[in-house]
Amino acid sequence: MFEEFLRQVAATTWVQWLGMTTGLVGVWMSIKEKIAAWPLFITCYGCYVYISYHHGLIALMGMNIIFICISLYGLWKWSRKRTNEADKLRISRTQPSHWPLVLASLILGTVGLGWLLYTKSTSNLPFFDAFATCCGFVAQWMLSRKQIETWLFWVISDIIYLLIFLQAGDWPSVILFSGFIVLAVKGWRDWRPLIH
Repeated sequence: MFEEFLRQVAATTWVQWLGMTTGLVGVWMSIKEKIAAWPLFITCYGCYVYISYHHGLIALMGMNIIFICISLYGLWKWSRKRTNEADKLRISRTQPSHWPLVLASLILGTVGLGWLLYTKSTSNLPFFDAFATCCGFVAQWMLSRKQIETWLFWVISDIIYLLIFLQAGDWPSVILFSGFIVLAVKGWRDWRPLIH
């Protein structure tokens, strides 16, 4: 197993290294509420469009394309000049009235996307892929709005993808998603005292 790990590290392409590095640094910067996180995310997601295509994870590929769009929204949202302090984007909780929409999106998205992947593609583990993808959409949207629950949804999504990459024996991605889980827990802990 260790020899396989070393072989995979040696075979890791520059696209994979770039995706891993920009992803980890981007998450770290988002925890610190730095706008530089967003261009790093856009770069990371671009790399993972390519990587997920080669793993047959069609939902993950589509998710990363949409993440690029949401990251452009996050960049705009975080960089907007606010005329007064009350309008400043602050860390907050998701409004209770939004939770039914979040849950409906997760359920309908998982069933719909999972069925589509199961019947129309060669996607590996289509319903797990779909659920992790839907959790990722929710997490990315919440991050763009600085809602603390983003970190919980990242943990769920990252654990599922960690298990998928473990099953595939993709050790560099296993390490990356382990790092994402650690950073998501840190984000939760660091943002909790800052909730407005």
